[in-house]
Amino acid sequence: MRRASEGKAIVRVLPRGRNKRAYAEIDGKDVSRVYIVPRQVRMGPASEVHMAGIGGVGTNREFRGRGLARLVYERTMQEIKKDGYSCSGLLTGSVIVAHRLYHQFGYADVMLFPQPAKLLDPRALVVKGASRWAKRESLAEWSGTMTVRLEGHPAVHLRFESGEVKALSRAPKQVDLALTTSDVEFAGLSWGWMRPEYLMSSDQLAWEGREDVWQRLLRALWDDRPCVHGY
Repeated sequence: MRRASEGKAIVRVLPRGRNKRAYAEIDGKDVSRVYIVPRQVRMGPASEVHMAGIGGVGTNREFRGRGLARLVYERTMQEIKKDGYSCSGLLTGSVIVAHRLYHQFGYADVMLFPQPAKLLDPRALVVKGASRWAKRESLAEWSGTMTVRLEGHPAVHLRFESGEVKALSRAPKQVDLALTTSDVEFAGLSWGWMRPEYLMSSDQLAWEGREDVWQRLLRALWDDRPCVHGY
């Protein structure tokens, strides 16, 4: 049997509604990807620019260091030019490795955002986000426990019971699913700004526990994509 890491990368582009997904495939597995999302950016009171929004960028951990992100991005740039976009833009952190790659492909920093203010009530953020998930089909009839660890904050323990969520005062004896992420990424998951696959591939989300409960949560997160459809 040949190891996946020995396979040859094939770069493909697939439409997803109005969006496109460029990805590298090795032995039939999507291992590195970029999403292209059309955006109309207002420039002044009466003009708009047709911009290619970039998001969902990530390479699976075991396939990093092989230049796959560069291959996918080269194809992404070809698609952007072919589709006649006026420009391309994205949001990213300035300290991540990919920031250097973006500069190499011609991106420039045009706006810097300050560090977010300290979250004063992480428990409320988690309960509110989990309550949104609990009402979705894949979790609406499920009963069990979940722990959410936001970096720099105490863990929040939850009980799901038929579409409702209750915060527990102490850790339960058995936890069905535990998530570890930051407050910003958790908010992105809660409101549909980010997909869990992207956060995991960029080391911004980790989980442990029961596989079947994780799959339930993935389906719940997929059900509601109000802000960034297709990421």
